[in-house]
Amino acid sequence: MREGFGEALVEAGKRWPDLRVLDAGTKNSTMSELFQRAFPDRFYTLGINEPGMIGLAAGIAMAGRRVVACDMSVFLHHAYAHIRAAARQGDDLHLVITASHTGVAVGPDGASAQDTTDLARMRLIPNFIIVTPWDGAQVRRIVEVILEEKGCYYLRLNRPKIPVFLKEPAPFEIGRAYRLREGERVTVVALGDKVYSALTAAEALGDGYADVIGVATLEPLDVDTILASAARTGRVVTVEDHMYVGGLFESVAGLLARRHPTKMRRVGLDRLFTTSGEPDELARIYELDTKAVVHVCREFVEGGAG
Repeated sequence: MREGFGEALVEAGKRWPDLRVLDAGTKNSTMSELFQRAFPDRFYTLGINEPGMIGLAAGIAMAGRRVVACDMSVFLHHAYAHIRAAARQGDDLHLVITASHTGVAVGPDGASAQDTTDLARMRLIPNFIIVTPWDGAQVRRIVEVILEEKGCYYLRLNRPKIPVFLKEPAPFEIGRAYRLREGERVTVVALGDKVYSALTAAEALGDGYADVIGVATLEPLDVDTILASAARTGRVVTVEDHMYVGGLFESVAGLLARRHPTKMRRVGLDRLFTTSGEPDELARIYELDTKAVVHVCREFVEGGAG
């Protein structure tokens, strides 16, 4: 995803001369360094100064330019008030905040670097569109789309390599979820890089078992696609690399509670501090992997639980 992001920034720089990219000293992690090499006069390194980076990004956006501000997700905690203040400037900004190294997929960078609450924080800020790509192909398409139209965007990327399973140009439309596999027994709503895990689990469950809904924008959420699937299957399982508090689970649960009460289960993190380890190891420990999705779905559908 990060490589796709860096490559997409370079292509965007060729297309839009007004594009400016900022990074808080993590350019080799976010891969914004690819843009720096191509357009050094349009790239700004702010160092360990997230509040300053967001303040400068907002100012440049207020001057009418496209701006992408990049950082490892956990460090953006330091600039939360500034992010909120930027969003208050209205719909005339064109500001993209790109956060890499999210969830426990950060792995060996350590538990302190694993940001498992970023979606909850960003959902509290009005005006932000929260974008959660599934693979590198979709990242490239997303960057193209969100730099077309003004707005405040939060783009969530992960650290490790994941398979590219979408053909280019990858599907993406703001506010739209996609039905990726048809099934009748349970709806699996997956977010970001966990869409691939959900599809792999659905294949293991067998044909016609799981209706897989891929969410590429958490805010705004595609309520119609989720409601239609939930009405058909009567069971919903959410899958995310994030605490269930404030993330996909609570977003979908709130929707269903208001519009179509439905039995639910979740594959996601509990309210806890995580530990260090390899990404696959942590996914197994915290039951976020494909095996966990299969287990939760089977127990939900065949276990007779209410």
